This record gives sequence, structure tokens and C-alpha cells, in this order.
Amino acid sequence: MRRLPLALSALTLMLSGCSMPMTGASVSPTSTATPTPSPSATPTTAPTPTLVNGRITVSNLDDNGAAVVAGILYPPSGGACGANGKYDSCPVTDGLAQRLDSNPVAGAEPLCRCQNTYQSRIITTEALPPGNPGAIAHVVLDFGGSTVTLDVTVIRSAGGWFASDTSCTGQDPGTTSIYAAMPPACGA
Repeated sequence: MRRLPLALSALTLMLSGCSMPMTGASVSPTSTATPTPSPSATPTTAPTPTLVNGRITVSNLDDNGAAVVAGILYPPSGGACGANGKYDSCPVTDGLAQRLDSNPVAGAEPLCRCQNTYQSRIITTEALPPGNPGAIAHVVLDFGGSTVTLDVTVIRSAGGWFASDTSCTGQDPGTTSIYAAMPPACGA
């Protein structure tokens, strides 16, 4: 019988040198781990505009989508997108395509509200107020002595970025909207 208490004592001494899993004690000293360098994040490029169902579509993943849409509508020099009289292939909403197709600006191309070909353009953007997904693209078209200044409302939807309206910069957007009964020219 004496052997049992002696064996239990020996077992207790042996186990005291081992780690106790519930206490977090360590059996051997921990080595200092060398941190593994994390790979630097590769910048993600925005998807290139694509043709979807016959319409140029700018991905909603592109945070600069309003400027991209405006750049497609108003190329660096030359005629506006759809200058052939059909706007269905441009990155615009169905409603804007229908309105532009109806040629609402007498004697002028309705997207640029101009009669001549511009020589250059400048585009800047500003976000719409909070809760409105999209931006306003401010477009200045230079005709070599005169300019046309337009505000293009560009919405960001699940399907991409699309222009939904145009109006004259610095003027009442309600009365200068392309949807107005008689949209004015925006020339200066």
C-alpha cells in the first residue's frame, strides 16, 4: 500500500515540470518570432468601360466614373458622343437617350448644345449631396474664342455610371435642364 502514495508523489513531481494546458504555462522558452512582411497592396485599376447590350457602360467599381462618363460623352476634341443623332450607345440613362434623340435644342446638337465642333474640353467633378449616389461633371467646351459650360448629372447605379441630365453651369438647373420645355444653349 505504501507504494501507491510514493508513486503518486513521483507522478506529481514529474507533471509539475510539464506545461499545464489550462494555465498557459510554457514548457520551453518562446523564441522571438520574426514578422513576415506582408505583401504591399497592388493598386486595383478600375475596369475599362465595356459595351453592354449596345451601350457603353462604365463600371460602378470605378470611383472616378463620373469623369469617365463625361470624357466619353465629350471626347478631348471633336463631336460629342451620339453626334450622329442617336444616343442609345452612349453611357446615358434610357430617359436621357430618348430625350436627346428627340433633338430638344433647336438648331444645335443637344448633348453639347452647340452647332460647331469644339477644339478642347476640361472636365471636373463634384460629388452629389450625401444620400445621392453619383456626381456632377462640370464640362467646359472651348471653341477657340467662345465656350459652352455644362453640368452633367451622372448617377452611380448597380449597373454602372450613367449620365441622367445636362444643364447649364451657373444657371438654374430646372430651367436649363435638357428636360425643360425649351432647353437653352449654354454658350458664353
